[in-house]
Amino acid sequence: MDAPKFDIFSGRDYRDAVWIEAVDGLGAANDRMKQLAAQRPGAYFVFSTAQGMAVARLDTNEPDGSATNEAVG
Repeated sequence: MDAPKFDIFSGRDYRDAVWIEAVDGLGAANDRMKQLAAQRPGAYFVFSTAQGMAVARLDTNEPDGSATNEAVG
């Protein structure tokens, strides 16, 4: 059985989201999102088309300078 695909976006919400790439498997998508944030700090999220929602978020632009990685739903 193939791992489901997850889309990685930059942006804080759907209105300003920019699609980056699709990745097989949620763990791989989370890892890739972290790699992208290390290269270019900012807000990112992983979107599941099967669930129709963001399933993980990462924002390296927190006011205190700390990164947040939040699993969603």
